[in-house]
Formats: sequence, structure tokens, C-alpha cells
Amino acid sequence: MKNLVITLFIFLPISLLSQNVEIIQQADIKNLPEAKIFAFIEPTTDTSDIRYLATMSATAKNKKSVIENLYFDIRKEATQIGANCYKIRSFERGGSQNEAILILDCYVASESTLKENTKNHENNVVFIFGGEREGEPSTSFKINDEEIELSSGTYYKITLKPEEKIKISKGSITGASITLRWEKDKKPAFYTLSGFGLAPMNQQPMNGISFNTANINKIQNISLGLLLTKLLKQANEG
Repeated sequence: MKNLVITLFIFLPISLLSQNVEIIQQADIKNLPEAKIFAFIEPTTDTSDIRYLATMSATAKNKKSVIENLYFDIRKEATQIGANCYKIRSFERGGSQNEAILILDCYVASESTLKENTKNHENNVVFIFGGEREGEPSTSFKINDEEIELSSGTYYKITLKPEEKIKISKGSITGASITLRWEKDKKPAFYTLSGFGLAPMNQQPMNGISFNTANINKIQNISLGLLLTKLLKQANEG
């Protein structure tokens, strides 16, 4: 008879780790080394060997830009208990308290699973974000001189093709612009035109610092970028 593995859960309804992070549920798995990454788990990744560690929530006032701060708050606490990857449980904003609440399920996965997960990221795609919260002013930019009006709370997805050059620009002739080309196994890229997605530097891991190119800001942390694509709406879908 196969051995039965029983995982015990500790329920901590009001266990505060930091000012706005709370453990909702936690497995009785201890003494794991602190994780260095906190990867978004792709739906196509085989998760049969990952271990559940905890469900954490982060709460903040429903500001124009809040998701990245919630993500990095959970990331900080989750990696300390050994979590190196996550799945999205839920995200809500508004309500009677006018708050934004992000809930993530946190796991620990083997190095081989994490490598396979990275391979499952969609290659040669670019995501352009305007504002984060719906109802805020829209943002305009150009793709190869074609004017695009991007509503707040949405993103624009571009799929790069071989031998194609894409120029993304914002503002006048003297404004910001970047040029993108198809490359073999090119990782997904994320850009924000409004500044959201750029959490304070002291919150970001060293390999996840974003940088500014005038008014076009790159989100270096792929796990944050993928999270944003799941919580916001695609403007040009279909």
C-alpha cells in the first residue's frame, strides 16, 4: 500500500506579517531556505511535484497604482518561508473600505519545474500598459506611427514576427521611443506608459529593478508583468 502523505494546515485569520500582509492559511512545512525568486506558475506547467506553503493576502488603499506594491509585499514574506512560485487566488478593489486586496497561493517547486515553467512563458510578445485602475484617463502611444488610445485598466499585446521591426513611441518627435525585433526564444517584455509597475526600488529584488526611458518604463520583473496581464484586461483581444 502506498504511503499516505498528510499535510497539516495552520489557520491564521489575523496573523499579520507586516502592516498589510496576512497569512490566511499555511502548511506545516518549516525550515525551508529563503527563496531567491517568486515565479508566476504558467497554467501549462506540470505542478504535480510542487508543494503548497501558504495563502497570503495583501491590502492597501485603492490608489491609481497599487498592484505592484501588493505583489512585492507578498513576495517579501512568501520568499522568507521558502516559497519560490505562486498562483493567483483573487484580486479585488473598491468596496465599502475602498481597498485593493491581492490574494496569492504560494508554493515551493523544484529547480527542474521552475526551468520548465520558464520555457512555458510565451516568447516574442510585448505587453504595453497604460494606467492601472479603470476609470482613469486613457494613454495614447504609437506603434509604427499608428496612433493607439489605451484605456486605463487595460493593456495592449503585440506579437513580434520574424524580420519585423516594431517601433513604440509616446509623445512628440522629441518624445520617448523604443524599437523591438523578433529574436529566437526572446522573453516576454512589459512596458508601462504611466509609471505604474515601478514599485519603490527598496521593495524590488536586485534582478527585478525597473528602469525608465523617458515616458516608456520597462518592468523588468517578469513575474510581476505576467501578474498584471492576468489582473487587467487586454484591449486588443480578438
